[in-house]
Parts: sequence; C-alpha cells; structure tokens
Amino acid sequence: MSHIKGLNAIRAFSIMLVVLNHMDAFQSILIPGIIDTRLAPMISGNFGVQVFFVLSGFLISHILLNERTRTGKINLKHFFARRFLRLVPPLLVFFSLIGIAVSQGYLSHTTDSLLYAVFYLYNFTPRELYASEMGHFWSLGVEEQFYLFWPFALTAIKKVHFLIGFLCFLILVCSILITIKSHIPLDADYHVGRWFIPASGPILVGCLGAVLNHYYRDRIQSLIRRNWLTIPFIFITYSFSLYVPVSLIPLGISIQSVAVILFILKIDHSQDRKWVQALEFAPLSYIGIISYGIYVYQGFFLRTGSGSELWFQQFPTNILLTLTLAVLSYELFEKQVLKLKRKFK
Repeated sequence: MSHIKGLNAIRAFSIMLVVLNHMDAFQSILIPGIIDTRLAPMISGNFGVQVFFVLSGFLISHILLNERTRTGKINLKHFFARRFLRLVPPLLVFFSLIGIAVSQGYLSHTTDSLLYAVFYLYNFTPRELYASEMGHFWSLGVEEQFYLFWPFALTAIKKVHFLIGFLCFLILVCSILITIKSHIPLDADYHVGRWFIPASGPILVGCLGAVLNHYYRDRIQSLIRRNWLTIPFIFITYSFSLYVPVSLIPLGISIQSVAVILFILKIDHSQDRKWVQALEFAPLSYIGIISYGIYVYQGFFLRTGSGSELWFQQFPTNILLTLTLAVLSYELFEKQVLKLKRKFK
C-alpha cells in the first residue's frame, strides 16, 4: 500500500485528545450545564477514540480492497499475522507493568478484569469490574472484534452494491442503538454503548468511506478535491452537538464520523497540496507513529482521570513516563518486530 501523507497527523491529534482528557485538561472550560453538554463531544477523549476508529476502518479496508483487486483474494493468514505483530508488543509491556504493580501492592485487579482485557473483551466488562488502569481496553476490544469480523465479511460479499448496503444497514443499527442506549436496562450494569454493536459505528463509517473511495475513486475525487463546500460541510457535521436538540447529541457519534471520513478523503485526494505537506511535520508525524504505544501506556500512568495517590500516576511524572515508555518501546522493541510484517505482504 502506498503511503498516504498526512494520516499520522490525524493519529497525533487523536491521541492528544485522549491524553489531555485523561489529564482533565479541559475541565476548566467545560462548565457544567449547556457548555459541557454541547462542547464536550467535540473535544472529548471519546472523540479522539472515534477518530482512531474511523481511520482504522478506512485503512484496513483500503489495504484489504487493494489486496483483493491485486491478487483476486484476501489472504486471511497474512492479515492476522500482520495484526498480531502490530498489536502485541506494547501489550506485553503493558501487562508486565500491571503484573509488577499488582505484585508490589500498588494495584489490586481481579483475575476476571485482567482476563477481559487479555482476551479483548473489555468492552463487555460489567461496570463493577472496571479498573481505571485498563478502562481504555474497551476500544482495543472493539478494534480486535472488528479485525475478526471485517476480513471475513469482505471475503464473503463480492458485489459492491451489497457491500455498501450491508455497511449502511449496520451503521444505521449502530446509530439507533447509541441514541437509545440509556433506555436499555442492561446499561445499568454494562457499558452498552461500548459493545461491538453499536461502538463499531465509526469504524464502519471508515469502512464505507474506503469502499466508496476504492470503487468510485474518480467520482469521490471530483466531489472532494475541488469542491469548496467540502470544508464547511465537514465543520457542520463535526459541530453537530452545538445545534441539535440535546436528545439527539448521542447521534453525533455517527454524524461526526462522517466529518472525520470526509477529512481523511480530503487528505487522500490532496496529496500534492501544501497543507497536506504541512501535516507531515516531523514531530507531529512521529507522535502519530507512536500513538498506539502512547494509547496503551497512558492507561497505566494516566488512568481515565485524575485522583490517584500513586507517585507514577501524578502529574507531570505520569505524562513523562507515558511518552518515554512509548518512545523506548517503539524504538527498541516494536520497530524490530514490525520488520517481520514484510514476510506477510
């Protein structure tokens, strides 16, 4: 797959939103009432995760569709080998940290909670078993479940119109469920909004964008590249929570995902533009490259908000340890493992 310039900047933006929110950086401006209700969905850590989701759906679909076009099929063994090599290294470090912290009496996690995380099922964890240091594993669970589902769906559904219809149906179901989840009795004991359906909605929006971009690339390019209305429309969909009835704000997860995929497509079809070149700014791009490690490790050091009395979870030690470990992990460990992915192209 040819490198799409500018996408690491999106990763960097996403992880910065997550980290800043877990540091409670926006608490002073999110005044309880109308401001936090309307503004929070635009700058929350959940929106940062949502951006990751859309980008993941887009890139995985882009890779798999190109492979199917090039070779006539999708090599599932190679796909899962590449995912394993990409995802596992930081997790080994993370669970080693958890093990050390538990053995030293710093943390007290139940075996059940750890098993949910290890087997990528944390999005189904009962609320009573949720641990702050592993709370972020809900999104990793959704991603892994997507990896187990989507390649098989792409392999089975050959006709593009059926594929588009299938994705639109799933996105609609996710949108409805995320809007009514608070009325579902199970939500009292589980984070229903984090179950694969409906939480995968943004990923599926990314998949839909990739499918349309793959099969109708010329039309998408003519629509996206030179149409000045694209930018205002992206902003209107991104700022959905500012102007709709409060009861519809949860639907913003789907609407904002449209803004994200449109921006990704704008980048993809503007590779020769100066503003895309600016997104390749080296420090910003590097943050995007190590963003997965930052996301995994920040859960241990930042948790999902302030309040810990442990020395390694106090600011600024926690953020320094997160960034240092992410850099060392990538440069000394992940980078070496990632070289093995070349065997599975």
